[in-house]
Amino acid sequence: MRWLLIALVTLASLRCAHAPEVPAAAPTAPTPVAAAPEWPEPQPPPLRLPDSVRPVRYALDLTLLPAEPTYSGTVTIDLDVREAVRQVWLHAQDLQVTQARVLTNGRTLAARAVTAPEGRLGVLLPETLGTGPAQLLLSFTGRADRERSQGLYAVEEGGEPYLYTFFEPIDARRAFPCFDEPGFKVPWRLRFTVKQEHVALANHAIVSEEPLPGGLKRVTYAESRPMPSYLVAFVVGPFDLVDAGTVGRAHVPLRFIVPRGRGPETAYAASVTPRIVTLLEDFFDQTYPYEKLDVAVVPHYWGTMEHSGIVALGQPLTLIRPGEETLQRRKSYVNIAIHELAHYWFGNVVTCRWWDDTWLNESLTTWLDHKITGQFDPAWEFALEGQANSASHALETDSLITSPAVRKPITTNDDIIGAFDNGTTYSKGSSLLSMLEGWLGEERLRDALRTHVNKHAWGVTDSEGFLATLGESLGPDAARVFRGYVDQPGVPRVSASLQCKPGAAPRLKLSQERFLPAGSTGSTAQTWDIPVCVRAGKGKDATRTCTLLSSTTGELELPVQGCPSWLLLNAAGTGYYRVSYSREQLAQLLSAPPGTLSTSERLALLADVKAAVDRGDVPLGEAMKLVPSTAADPHRLILQRGVQLLSDIKADRLPEADRPRYRAWLREVYGPRARAVGWTPKPGEGDDVKQLRMMLLGMAAIGGEDPALVQEGSRLARAWLADRKAVHPEVAWPALRVAARHGDKALFDTVLAQARAAKDRNERTRLLSTLGSFRDPALVKEALAQVSGSEFDVRETRTILYSAFYTPGSRAQTWDFYRSQFDALSSRLRSDELNGLVEMVGDLCDEQGRAEAEAFLKPRVEKLEGGPRSLARALESIQLCIESERRNQPGVSEFLRTRGKGVNTAVQR
Repeated sequence: MRWLLIALVTLASLRCAHAPEVPAAAPTAPTPVAAAPEWPEPQPPPLRLPDSVRPVRYALDLTLLPAEPTYSGTVTIDLDVREAVRQVWLHAQDLQVTQARVLTNGRTLAARAVTAPEGRLGVLLPETLGTGPAQLLLSFTGRADRERSQGLYAVEEGGEPYLYTFFEPIDARRAFPCFDEPGFKVPWRLRFTVKQEHVALANHAIVSEEPLPGGLKRVTYAESRPMPSYLVAFVVGPFDLVDAGTVGRAHVPLRFIVPRGRGPETAYAASVTPRIVTLLEDFFDQTYPYEKLDVAVVPHYWGTMEHSGIVALGQPLTLIRPGEETLQRRKSYVNIAIHELAHYWFGNVVTCRWWDDTWLNESLTTWLDHKITGQFDPAWEFALEGQANSASHALETDSLITSPAVRKPITTNDDIIGAFDNGTTYSKGSSLLSMLEGWLGEERLRDALRTHVNKHAWGVTDSEGFLATLGESLGPDAARVFRGYVDQPGVPRVSASLQCKPGAAPRLKLSQERFLPAGSTGSTAQTWDIPVCVRAGKGKDATRTCTLLSSTTGELELPVQGCPSWLLLNAAGTGYYRVSYSREQLAQLLSAPPGTLSTSERLALLADVKAAVDRGDVPLGEAMKLVPSTAADPHRLILQRGVQLLSDIKADRLPEADRPRYRAWLREVYGPRARAVGWTPKPGEGDDVKQLRMMLLGMAAIGGEDPALVQEGSRLARAWLADRKAVHPEVAWPALRVAARHGDKALFDTVLAQARAAKDRNERTRLLSTLGSFRDPALVKEALAQVSGSEFDVRETRTILYSAFYTPGSRAQTWDFYRSQFDALSSRLRSDELNGLVEMVGDLCDEQGRAEAEAFLKPRVEKLEGGPRSLARALESIQLCIESERRNQPGVSEFLRTRGKGVNTAVQR
């Protein structure tokens, strides 16, 4: 590839020597003029920096004044030169390097800085730099981002600007020159010049503050533990500091850093964070690894990040007004705080060497956040719910042939961005750990993960290092299983036939292939090493046994007497594979006595029924017969999984005559229980009922448009708009959404006016999102105009676009708006936000929509990091939806015409 070098800038000029004045005398020989240095031809690396020059330590000095459009700084980088070089390459993007020097062997070499595409910075040397220690000194200026919230960014609150940072994965280079790769993990020393009255905090503790002229001060911080550039973090501005006591075995100080006047809203977070740290210390059997814990409450959910010693958690998570500690807000804060702080071990103490092993940070942490959140409040059942939902998301994503493996090759910056893939990097990796845990035991896996952290503490590792630890701790089979799943994409499909012969133990003939939904163009010819765990029994009596299925077929002897009456091919529901049951096997499982299967097994069984629908083995109209019993089930997660069986039904895509029938059926199935629970929480009501209420109201009031529930929800919404204290905060937002779907111009204007007046960013965003739920085309048009307008931050108004797109009846209008405004929005959104817009079109479900999406987006995503993959996935999803609709719509219509009479099949309890 040819590299187009830009912005060749001379950084230091030669100092002219002036001869002193002397009396006139005989002519003398002219003073020799120093020859200009011969700079080498820049040779930027294709992507990854060479190992010939490595950073050993950084000293970063910045002047940070939030109101100023620019900032200045210097960075001194101690180097280990491993090979003699004439040029050193590192990273800097959108920065102006004003001077570059290299110190070596007591000499100072004036250097020349050049830039190359994708944020690469070259330092050209006038002579060869020999091996050994050296020092690189760079002076530079930059601009805080004030639109996209990336790198070093500024956000205004209450009329005053505040500075924040978010660097993962490759945005540290936007703030200062550095070796911006995770493998360069070294100590940092930070020093900032700021306004005297401003708070300036960073990863480690302040060691000195020195007053300076002009109302400024210089703040110096303790040298950090080794960390990569993406973990460097700081905040500067007129913040309030909330002292929240201490955390952990070492009793380190806990503080919340909030915009001025927002301190009281941290009360809930401050009350639970110490327990979160204790639970994590107990899991790792290690002391919290830093000398302080600051919580920087950043403006948006975006920006939430595990910075060493100064974790960033978004305002929508952390700032909760007293009296508004709803279940959803409590769960969200606890779970996300656990996730980010778990990264202190999985990511900070132990860091992936390169971005192809991003999954080591994210998979391990996602698995752990489910477990620890479950321990935090067992009544939430978060461990079970998190594992089940994570597996469901992973299996669905992984069934697409456009989805990558967990461990992804990295050859471009685009690949680096794409490495943070929710379905594979987070959910699939987490599900694989759950499979190992279910197969080999909870304590054994915990001990293996502790060994992993201890072995690589304060260093870097990769997949090979992790797999070696698994092999040593859990045995070679465990490492082989994990490697096979991590290195190749796809989901196994396991099926079995039972053979029972008189006088012999029953035997299972197992087979495997790749699972593919109907309409997929992929190949099923793929195998894994699969730990298949089976439960077989008669009545409630059952025996569990496991085998490693390593080829396309295998056999397993069942340790039971006689032929079992039922067979479960995914014991405990933790195996990462789809099970294809025969109709007879499925009927036997569904008719097993109540209590035979655990909740996790029932969830996996229903997921396998959904997969059978997706594959075309079971008609959707037939699977709908299971839904009424799930709606009546005492366990809310079974009810939730029943709702997921209906996810392929798009109400606006049903034939006109079937739409009222579908709403009537939803009212019939979910309405009685929803009306019994009601809109308003009762005194002493548990969190399980609160969670159940939201699901029931969603299906009956929104999906079924139950008149009584819609009327009461609309009344509550109007009461809440008039007086925030008049309605319980648990139901205010769901009620407002219901009201908006049936709302008029007057209600629309009230919601918009309150959004304009809202000072709380979280409330404003949710009010704006509600505008997208109105269904009158004129109101939809007015709502979408807020997205393309400049009155609000586009990060707040883009929720309108999502709401309108997913609201039946307004999708076509929103799709037209999407195409008319995509280019304008592209200039205002980050690449991850734009990828979200690209992925959104995967919800289209017709040939015309697919053709329009491909024609419109294909030329645009070529310039978007991660865009081609997002579009490929979206187009595949559309195609599969078209096939599913073609295959299932007749059966769904037949079911709705009969309203499932006489077919209320019970799901085993």
